[in-house]
Amino acid sequence: MRLRSISLAALLAVITPVAPAFAQTSIAPMAATAPQAAPLRAAPVSELVSEVNIPWSRFQLDNGLTVIVHEDRKSPVVAVSVWYNVGSKDEPAGSTGFAHLFEHLMFGGSENAPGSYLGRMRNLGPSNLNGTTWFDRTNYFETVPTPALETALFLESDRMGYLLGAVGQEVLDLQRGVVQNEKRQGDNQPYGLFEYAQLEALFPEGHPYRHSTIGSMADLDAASLETVRNWFRENYGPNNAIVVLSGDIDEAAARPLMERYFGAIPRGPVNTPAEADVPTLAAPIVATMHDRVANTRLIRSWAVPGLLSDDAVPLSVAAEVLGGLASSRLDNQLVREEQTAVSVSAGLQDFQRVGIFEVSVDVKPGQDAAEVGRRLDAIMADFIARGPSEEEVSRVATQYLSRRIQSLEQVNGKANVLAEGQLYAGDPDHYKHELAQYASLTPAQVTAAMQRWLTRPVYDMTIAPGEREAYDEAAAAPSGAAPVPAAEIQRVARDPMPTIGQVPDLQFPAVERATLSNGLRVVYAKVDTVPVTRVA
Repeated sequence: MRLRSISLAALLAVITPVAPAFAQTSIAPMAATAPQAAPLRAAPVSELVSEVNIPWSRFQLDNGLTVIVHEDRKSPVVAVSVWYNVGSKDEPAGSTGFAHLFEHLMFGGSENAPGSYLGRMRNLGPSNLNGTTWFDRTNYFETVPTPALETALFLESDRMGYLLGAVGQEVLDLQRGVVQNEKRQGDNQPYGLFEYAQLEALFPEGHPYRHSTIGSMADLDAASLETVRNWFRENYGPNNAIVVLSGDIDEAAARPLMERYFGAIPRGPVNTPAEADVPTLAAPIVATMHDRVANTRLIRSWAVPGLLSDDAVPLSVAAEVLGGLASSRLDNQLVREEQTAVSVSAGLQDFQRVGIFEVSVDVKPGQDAAEVGRRLDAIMADFIARGPSEEEVSRVATQYLSRRIQSLEQVNGKANVLAEGQLYAGDPDHYKHELAQYASLTPAQVTAAMQRWLTRPVYDMTIAPGEREAYDEAAAAPSGAAPVPAAEIQRVARDPMPTIGQVPDLQFPAVERATLSNGLRVVYAKVDTVPVTRVA
């Protein structure tokens, strides 16, 4: 199909295994009798995907810490990515928000590096310095110059093994206030309370994905120093963590560094997540909320399988075709043609063990929201029955693969991909399965996944303009278990923090230059870590 060829050619502009070579500084016009050069062949997406490879080695310390090393010498920097196998899904009743609270506490200093962690780390000249919390994991990451790597590992290991001596009541109260302020800011956004209602509707009582990552205000208020310290001991041991070093380092250099800085940290308990099946509603749920918003929003949601399911990629593509593309089905029909909506969206939130497929439409002022809702349902029913076209699937897959592969150019992007695969699938190469699935996906596979999961009872929410109703947070009830006194903190004397060495001179790739017969100058620098060519 012509459109398919166009989409693949568009991908080729940024992702290509073909590397030009310039043997001269001027390219002369071709002779009139010279045979025409064969046109550049647009490589199939599957061929481009096969070019993507992130070599790695893996080892484990005696305390259970998993270490993955990827060597990339193009710049004298190393990405350090630390992933803990704990997120909001692991929080028991009465402790919601603890994983996110600890993300903040981990930046408040540790026993042998008191004060601001960010301040100390910024002295190393890092990039991509941050931490995040989600349902399935908590991660911390930074990219530092190679001579600063030992200092970064000292700081990361100190907050992994020796944090609690720096967490007193004053620090806890400070960070609790910061987290609660973030929660207020999020809740006060337009449509900001919907996530709570959605999670509680789709997931039954006791399901680990039923509460939000930010947690409940009541649970955060009730968090004591003892419960917080015990939470850390139960979840942040080295055997519950992964460290990825990606960049100017190899395994031979990484092993002694990891032993030196992390080897003495004692094991902790093994985190065994609770069961988390994909629930099906007994019947459709139709609900209405009021909020201080300009437009009525119609939302359709289903609980679906998680990111390790073979249906995750087909459902993600279905969402993009329906409401993610610039010219998606819903955008074309409701916004452009019928002009009954001002915006549409669709997406898949894929957690480790479950996901949420969500479609939303913001109704144009003056339109009948109920009628727009019926039209939305009719468009979706037809789409689920007939499925996407080959061109739509190709376009979505091509755009996704372009973004995904480009994200692997930097060492921090590769570190995150390796850590994610190890944590969720036990395989740092899991990204290859995902890329291959996108490259080979068919409309029939997308249609089959939708018919398996989107024909089940739906959670149908309307958020209408009006006075915001008070919301009673769930998951804030106490667990009923007696509080366990925190064990005494055992302080450990460590060697002094290492100093930062001299940053070596940068080695830039060789630059080739050519001038075309029409005078256009071309400058080319070859970097072949991923099959991407950037044109500016």
